[in-house]
Amino acid sequence: MVDFESLRVNGFVIEDLFVTQGWKRYFKMLNGPIYSRMVKEFWMKAEVFDELSARMQEEELVRNDPTMKGKTREEMG
Repeated sequence: MVDFESLRVNGFVIEDLFVTQGWKRYFKMLNGPIYSRMVKEFWMKAEVFDELSARMQEEELVRNDPTMKGKTREEMG
């Protein structure tokens, strides 16, 4: 959802930039109906993983298996 009014109130007057580029219709579509139940289910199952948590997990993996040292997260599995 793009709330141009909220952005404007907070000092970000950018709506005209998008209007002149022809994006207004696209943003209206984004602001259209949402499936609140589906969105709620999605966020209930979503996991937020910040950099600190990722680093801690990597360090734990290396402690448990020193051969993992120097590998990327993808290589660690």
